[in-house]
Amino acid sequence: MSDGPPESPTESPQRPAAPLGGALGPETVERFGRLLRHFPVAVSAEAMALAWANREDGPHGATVTVDHEVGPRGLHGAIWTAPPADSLVCAVLLRPRLAAEEGDISWLVAGLAALEGAEAASSRQLATWWPAGVIEGPERAEVAAVKAEVQLGPGRVKNVVVTMRFQLSRLGLTGEQRDELLEGVLGAVDRGVARLEEGTAAVAAAYEARCALLGQRVKVKLRPKGETRGTARGIDRAARLELASPSGMVERVGIDQMIDLTVV
Repeated sequence: MSDGPPESPTESPQRPAAPLGGALGPETVERFGRLLRHFPVAVSAEAMALAWANREDGPHGATVTVDHEVGPRGLHGAIWTAPPADSLVCAVLLRPRLAAEEGDISWLVAGLAALEGAEAASSRQLATWWPAGVIEGPERAEVAAVKAEVQLGPGRVKNVVVTMRFQLSRLGLTGEQRDELLEGVLGAVDRGVARLEEGTAAVAAAYEARCALLGQRVKVKLRPKGETRGTARGIDRAARLELASPSGMVERVGIDQMIDLTVV
């Protein structure tokens, strides 16, 4: 999907690292091979990362963590309800070389990174749930949620902020393991960006391989109104869900088209 490597993070003086629970405020430090800012309290990690991107021209890979988000909103405004003490929240600024119509693939990059990082830290078998969830087990307990905020320039993606939120207790993790989880997630983000160089189809195929929604018969409420039903059969290179009808017709639903999705 990308026709070249993303920009490299800019160099900055090395500063002492501190645990995520420490009061760093907006200070910028180097951790996990990237620039990182930690906020004890903020409107959201996404808002802080977007401000870094747009007001300060933040570098690719710049990361924000927040202990307590005032407005932790995900897909279509859904509120993250896990208590701050039981959450890890991070937002990563990406500057991929993508055409404007390819921007939604960032949701899949975020979902795979959340899944891979959580599996590495917890040693649990997880799955993605299109377009914004990471789940565990047949009961489909949500352990993480993702969001991608795509900002466009003329005919291209200007930048993307991917936000990932994890409920530690559902992963069998404690607050002391936040650093381990964060390091795994950020490494998975880097691998996802590298996969983009192989094209959008490579990312979609990797996501499909881990998506528990496939094979399920679903009902999707659509914008501005109406609904559609079918069997989820795949995810295409534009991150759209492919629904097959009994007659064999295939309908593709984009992330922005969907209001709600339920298994029927």
